[in-house]
Amino acid sequence: MISSFHRMASANFDCVGLFLRIKLFFSFFSQQKNQIRLYFVILFFLFPTIVSALPTYQEVKASYVPSDISLYDRKNELIQRLRIRKDFRSEEWVEYEEFPKFLIDSVIHAEDKRFFEHGGVDGNAILSSLFAGLRGSTIRGASTISMQLVTLLDPELQPRKNQRKSIFQKLKQINRVIELESIWNKKEIVTAYLNLIYFRGELKGIASASKGLFRKSVSSITPNEAYLLAALIRSPQSPIEKVSKRVCALKWERDGKTSDCEELSRFVRESLFRNLDYPQQPSHVPLYAKSVFELGEYNQLQIQKIETSLSFVYQKKIEEILRRNIKTLENRNVKDGAVIVLENKTGNVIVYVPNIGKESSVSQLDLIRTKRQVGSTLKPFVYALNFEQKKLTPNSILSDSPIGIPVYQGIYRPLNYDKSYKGNVTVRESLASSLNIPAIRALSFLDVNEFVSLLENLGIQELQYPEFYGPSLALGAADISLLELTNAYRMFANAGMYSQIQWKKDATNRIQKRIFSERVSYMISEILSDREARSLGFGWDNFLSTSYFTAVKTGTSQDMRDNWCIGYSELYTVGVWVGNPTGSPMLDVSGITGAAPVWRETMDLLHESLSSKLHPIEETNASEMELNLEIFSSNEHQIEKTKSFRILTPVSGSIFALDPDIPNGRQKILFTISSYDVSYSYHLNDVFLANAKEPYLWEPKKGEYRLEIKDKDQKVVSLSLFEVR
Repeated sequence: MISSFHRMASANFDCVGLFLRIKLFFSFFSQQKNQIRLYFVILFFLFPTIVSALPTYQEVKASYVPSDISLYDRKNELIQRLRIRKDFRSEEWVEYEEFPKFLIDSVIHAEDKRFFEHGGVDGNAILSSLFAGLRGSTIRGASTISMQLVTLLDPELQPRKNQRKSIFQKLKQINRVIELESIWNKKEIVTAYLNLIYFRGELKGIASASKGLFRKSVSSITPNEAYLLAALIRSPQSPIEKVSKRVCALKWERDGKTSDCEELSRFVRESLFRNLDYPQQPSHVPLYAKSVFELGEYNQLQIQKIETSLSFVYQKKIEEILRRNIKTLENRNVKDGAVIVLENKTGNVIVYVPNIGKESSVSQLDLIRTKRQVGSTLKPFVYALNFEQKKLTPNSILSDSPIGIPVYQGIYRPLNYDKSYKGNVTVRESLASSLNIPAIRALSFLDVNEFVSLLENLGIQELQYPEFYGPSLALGAADISLLELTNAYRMFANAGMYSQIQWKKDATNRIQKRIFSERVSYMISEILSDREARSLGFGWDNFLSTSYFTAVKTGTSQDMRDNWCIGYSELYTVGVWVGNPTGSPMLDVSGITGAAPVWRETMDLLHESLSSKLHPIEETNASEMELNLEIFSSNEHQIEKTKSFRILTPVSGSIFALDPDIPNGRQKILFTISSYDVSYSYHLNDVFLANAKEPYLWEPKKGEYRLEIKDKDQKVVSLSLFEVR
């Protein structure tokens, strides 16, 4: 176990250790014959130079790893224990002061009565044992606690199976003990000994034996239990009758009492006949613990405990909120859900509810990390990138009207959730009310590769190539986990700064990177908190409206399979998923009726005694935003103009081939330009097609074509040549 600490010893040994070695050597050397004197000179003085030095007490303690890792919440309450070592069972390291004094006294009396008096070696007993070995007789044991400890620390000192230590091992053990006593104090020696000794079965350490035999911590044992533990050290697998005699003798030697030996024997039998299985360990958040280890980058073999950022008080309450709300939706075929709460400033995970628990059909599945289509929850990122690139502002006008977009399979015709159209709407209204068609138009203004890169920069992994999604990416066609999506929203709460999630309390490795400007983040937050703008799609009275500042967005995936509600306050970001792990569709459940009630109750709980407000951006930035709004919002409320128009698609030189498997009326070529204005127009081979107020779908025919964009004076401002075969 301690091999990682081995290091070559130098010639400068501790003076005390050297003195003890010399004294012991001469007391033994004077009694030997000439032919073996040289042998022992070499053994006693060469040993320290050819073996690695013992570790210090602090090194042993640091290298010690219990069989189970303990997870504590932010208030130091034990919430989970996970077994990571299957070859033994051990508890956390116990310090000297934590052991009952009568336990230490009992162990010392049973194993090494003169422990606090000698220097680690009982000279007379060792010399007698060595002479017996040289004569070929049976080597008698006389190990002190220090000698037993160095055997535990140095695997080379452990005898082979069913054999005793060789004389070479005994001599090496003496050197080790002298070194141990010169660098460790007595308290350290007995503490390490009690933590490292093995008992019957898989039990390692006296704290583990206490748990296995008595179902209690070592600090809570009784004197009789201490006698039994002390009696088991010498021979853990001894027959019960022999152990009972040792316990009785030990009690008599310590207390002078023999009258209760029969009672002690009965106690020993009951304790040793009992199943040595550990008492049930705390297991409140097993899937959270799994995420801590897998995503928190912990080395399970180098830690004893983890102080997490989780609030177990909030955890239990929000688990109940989720279960209760899912129960009310059962008649709409809603079977499960998940909730995560992040602290905005730190990224700490405050609440982690991966499913509804025992009532879940997939209680071992972490629905927080399961990837699913996220519906309209990606729309804020579409608009934010448009804001950042100055292609749209909150006051820009987008058309909420029927649209057909040619895709690989034919024509994509998106619909709004309520299958109605609102006509011309502002970006503010479009985002707040989650209108689909304006969002798709907004995505068409962007380089989709840039948008996918944006999502990747927000920690969203395993995305497909941009062409895989097409225009439906604006409506959440990508598979994303609740964990990833909630942390992406936290970026808006932090004024455009992104950082990874933190699992450990007081973590200091938080690295931030800027995704959007403070101005753009403020715009998104202000829109997502605008109750009036939201009323166009959701009405005035809904679960998204709070009495304190919150910015929130809902989403529903295709075929009603997934239901989302992600939002943030000044302090927290809350993500909720509701649906069915099997992927079966819900019945008439939207984000506003499915996930939103859970989100609202969670937010209200978090803000029972806390306030939340949207802090205005700095005055200089606010002025800049107003100026930009003035520049990019015309009197006619059209999409803001750029200084020049250019054709985006088709790219000049493109060659299109008609697909014989698609009906003629279903094949289209999309004409898009860098900015749209009713005073400009599309012309194909000098034939007027339409005003350039929006993208244009053209039914292709074989031939060579010249697409032109003309201004109101019929001047060509952009040109593209393409061919259809």
